[in-house]
Amino acid sequence: MIRTQYYVEKTGTPFFCGPDELMFLGEWVTADIQLSPLSVLEAIDLVAEAKANPNFAPEDLDGNAHTVTISTQGVRVENFFVDHVQGDYTLDDAFRVLVDFWDYCCQANPGKADARRRQYAEEHGRDPLAGIRDFLGA
Repeated sequence: MIRTQYYVEKTGTPFFCGPDELMFLGEWVTADIQLSPLSVLEAIDLVAEAKANPNFAPEDLDGNAHTVTISTQGVRVENFFVDHVQGDYTLDDAFRVLVDFWDYCCQANPGKADARRRQYAEEHGRDPLAGIRDFLGA
């Protein structure tokens, strides 16, 4: 199983530390999602929906530095500023990276992460993290 790690350097934003083949995915998570629990939950929810629903319509997420397209085919990451910084990832890889980042968010700010998880579940009628550990085999 993929395990990615994140840590904070002097700037206060997370830094991705994981396999090179996941670097652009990790850059999207750290540069655009940062420590926003609602954004992490939304991305997890969209990837889970793309995995479960063959009729899922592609969804674009624009951030500070990247455009990400989530579809049933996978996750495409493109950097706004550097053309060669782009990559295509499986839904499974994206899902695992996002869940690892959620774990990091929970360690960095547990109260905020828990409150936003409850808020997301209330607003959307579902908890995108329910049963996730069983699904990942963790």
